Amino acid sequence: MASRQCSRCGRRYPSSYQRCPYCAGQRRDGQRRRPASLPEQIFAFLRQNNSRIFVGGAAFFLCVAILGMLLTQCGKPKETKKDPPVRTEQPVKPLGISRTTATLAVGETVTLSAFGGFDTLVWSSSDETIATVMNGRVTALTPGTVEITASTGGEAVSCTVTVEAPPPVSQPELSLNRSDFTIRPGDPKTVQMKVRIKGTKEDYTGEVVWASQDPAVATVNETGLVERAGRGMTVITATAGGQVMECIVRVR
Repeated sequence: MASRQCSRCGRRYPSSYQRCPYCAGQRRDGQRRRPASLPEQIFAFLRQNNSRIFVGGAAFFLCVAILGMLLTQCGKPKETKKDPPVRTEQPVKPLGISRTTATLAVGETVTLSAFGGFDTLVWSSSDETIATVMNGRVTALTPGTVEITASTGGEAVSCTVTVEAPPPVSQPELSLNRSDFTIRPGDPKTVQMKVRIKGTKEDYTGEVVWASQDPAVATVNETGLVERAGRGMTVITATAGGQVMECIVRVR
C-alpha cells in the first residue's frame, strides 16, 4: 500500500488519507483541551520534579553559604605576623672624669666626679701623705704633686693634683713701747720694754728675741726688762715677726 510522509511531523501515513491523521488528531485534542494556566503549569512541574528541586535547592543554598564564607574571609584584613622586637645593646660609654688637673693649697678640698658606664668605682691616691681622696673628695695635706685615680677594674682615669704651701700669714707691723729713754740717778734701776702692734696698745704675743749692744751700760732679759749696769749709752734691740726694732738707752 502506498504511503506518504508528513512534512510536519515526519511520520508516514497511508496515501488514502488526504492529510496526516497524526497531526489532525493532535489538533483535535488541542482544540478539545483548555490550555493550563501559568500557576497550574508551575504546580504540575513542581509535583513531577519535587525530588530534583529539593536536591537542586539544597545545592544552591550550600553554594551560597560557601560563597558567603569565602567573601567574609576575603573581606578580613590579613593578619601579618609581627616579628618580636629586637633588643639592641646600648654601647657602653667610656669612663671619664670631671677634671684632669687641679691646684690646691694645704687644707683645701676639691670634689671630682666620674662619668660613663660602670657598676662600681674605686678612688685612690698615689701618695696619701700629699692628698687623700674619699668618694671623689680630695683633701690637700702637704705640698707636692699626686695622682688621684678613679678605676672600674677595666678602665681608669686620673686627675693630677698639685698641692701648694699656704701663703705666709702677713705679720702686722710692730713697734716698741719706747724708742729712747734715760735712766738717771734716783730712777728705778729697771725699765720694762714691750713689743706692740703698731698703732695700737695691743701687746705682741709672738716670740721676741731681746739683746743689748753694750751690757756694761744696761742689760735686758728674755722678757724685755732693761736694767742699768753702768754709765754710758747702749741700744736695746728686739727681733720679732721678721722685724728688728731698736731703742736707745742712756744711763747717767
